[in-house]
Amino acid sequence: MPNGPLIPGLREYDAPRRRRARGFWLGLVGVIAALTALVVVGGLVAGIGPLRVLGTSESPLTPVAWRATEQPNVIQVSVTQPDAGLCTGDEIVVRALEHPDVVEISAARTSPRGSDECAGIGIAGDATWIDLVLDQPMGSRMAIRQEDRVPLPADVPPTP
Repeated sequence: MPNGPLIPGLREYDAPRRRRARGFWLGLVGVIAALTALVVVGGLVAGIGPLRVLGTSESPLTPVAWRATEQPNVIQVSVTQPDAGLCTGDEIVVRALEHPDVVEISAARTSPRGSDECAGIGIAGDATWIDLVLDQPMGSRMAIRQEDRVPLPADVPPTP
């Protein structure tokens, strides 16, 4: 029997197929499982990564007024600060549900879980103005508070 290739010039087909070792596939599955666990734990404990919403808590705030800006699709919403003030890691989120004749506005404070005890920044009851980007220009629509449907007054920005 000859020791040469079965078909001259096609040496790559003579060798048996090389397969990945079973340990390679187990290691790959282990790495994927470890990364998934890291992302979930990071979201729950530290409030970071794509699952950071799992590591945050949200408490409602009260919008009290709105005012127009130079951009027709952007308004500013005045939100009262909570009684304990804001912590350094807190964010104020303002959301809008837009209808043809009305814009329903809600606000919330998002903070990392476990950060309930902090020295509050700001004075309780102070108002903070937050930009809100709308899908359509505000125009003649009325702004109302979503939780109790009370109309929000339009505040005129101070002139410099």
